Amino acid sequence: MKQVRLGIAGLGTVAQGALDILAKNGELIAQRTGVELVVSRVASRSPKPGVDLLGGQFTQRVDDLLGDDVDVVLELIGGEDQALELIERALDKGKAVVTANKAVIAQSGNELLSRNPQVCLKYEAAVAGAIPIIQAIQTALVANEFHQVVGIINGTCNYILTAMQERGQAFADALADAQALGYAEADPTFDVEGIDAAHKLTILAALAFDTPFQFDQVFVEGISHVTAKDIEYADELGYRIKHVGIAQAGEGVVEARVHPALIPKEALLANVNDVANAVVVRSDAAGQTLYSGPGAGGSATASAVLGDVLDLATSEGAAVPSSRGLDAAAGASRGRRYLDISEVHCSHYLRIPVRDQSGVFAQVANTLSEHDISIEAALQKEPSDGNDAVDIVILTHQVREDVMDQALRTLGAKLAELDVARGDVSSIRVEALA
Repeated sequence: MKQVRLGIAGLGTVAQGALDILAKNGELIAQRTGVELVVSRVASRSPKPGVDLLGGQFTQRVDDLLGDDVDVVLELIGGEDQALELIERALDKGKAVVTANKAVIAQSGNELLSRNPQVCLKYEAAVAGAIPIIQAIQTALVANEFHQVVGIINGTCNYILTAMQERGQAFADALADAQALGYAEADPTFDVEGIDAAHKLTILAALAFDTPFQFDQVFVEGISHVTAKDIEYADELGYRIKHVGIAQAGEGVVEARVHPALIPKEALLANVNDVANAVVVRSDAAGQTLYSGPGAGGSATASAVLGDVLDLATSEGAAVPSSRGLDAAAGASRGRRYLDISEVHCSHYLRIPVRDQSGVFAQVANTLSEHDISIEAALQKEPSDGNDAVDIVILTHQVREDVMDQALRTLGAKLAELDVARGDVSSIRVEALA
C-alpha cells in the first residue's frame, strides 16, 4: 500500500469537503487505488475545533506544509496573493501541488507550470467543480482536434437567470435570493460581472487550443443588464438567456468570450438550470460531447481535488500532466492569435424602447440596413395603459461586432433627434451553438 502524505492549506468548505470524503471513503479509495491518503498537516488562519483533521497537525503557518512530512500540497486557501506564493514555494521545494484556484491558474499559470517542469501542478477543480472537463480535454479526447468549447461555468449566474426565467423575478430580486441561499457572495461582482467564468474559460481555451493562458484576451460581460423583459421576449422568440463561456478556433485565430446569450430552447445548454454547470466540447473525431454536473460546492470541488491527488499518486508522473500544452504555448500556439471582440461575428437580440409613434420601426430598420445589418425576426409590443412607450424587439443576422456597435450609436443618435427614445437599447448576442 502506497502512502501519500497531504498538506492542506485552508479550512474552508472545499478543505472540509476533502476531509469529509477521506473520513467516509478513505478505505474505499485505498482498495480501488492501492493508495492510502494521510493528512499530515493542515494550515489555516484560525482553528476550527469542530472539524476532524483526521490526525493532521494543525498550524497557522502555511510554510509548515513545506516540510519533509508532506508529499502533496493542497492549495485550498482561495484568493490570489497568498495562494500564488504558496504554490510557488511548494514547486520550488519539489512538492506536487493540487489547487482549485482558477484565478491563480488563469493569471499566473504560464509561469507556474514552467517553474519546475519536473513537479506536477494539477488544477481539475479550478473549472466546473466535480465535472472532469480538464481530464476529458487532456486525456480522453487528446487525439482530437478541438473546434469549440462552450459552457455554463458559473452557477451563480445560472441560478439568477433561471429564477428570472421561471419566476419572472427582476435581476436584483433573483440576486438577493441567491445571496440568501449562499449561492452568491455579499459582494457578487466576481460572479455576476463574468470574471469568475472568464478565469475558467481562460483555462479551457488554453488547453483545448494549445495556447498560453491569456486572461487579458478573454472578452468579459456580466448579466446585470439583463431584464425580466429580455427573458420574456427571448422566450417568445424561442430562446433562453444563459451566461456562457465560448472558446472556438478558426483559421489562425481563437475566440474566447464570456457573456449572456440567447440560446435556442432545444439546445442542451438551454436546459441546464439553477446552479448546475455544463460544458459542450466539439471536436473532429468524437463530435459533440456533453459534461454536466455540480459546478461548485465543498464536496463537489473536493472530489475533483482528491481525483487529482490520486492521479498523481497512481501515475508516477507517467500520465499526461496538467501542464500539457505549455510547450505548444511557448511556440505561440501554432501561430494562432486571439480575436478582439470587435472582430467577432454574432447575431444580436435588440430591445429598443421607443415612443409609440408611426414610422419609428421604419427608422430603426433603415438605420440597420444602412450598416448592412439584416433582420431575421422582429416583434413590436403594444403599449401598456397610460404609457406611450413600446419595445421594438429585433433579431439580426450575423454581423461583425464593431459594425453593430457603430449601428447602435447611429440609431441612438437618430432616436434622440426624433425625440422618440424611451431608454437605452439593450443588445444581447445570439448563439445557435450549431
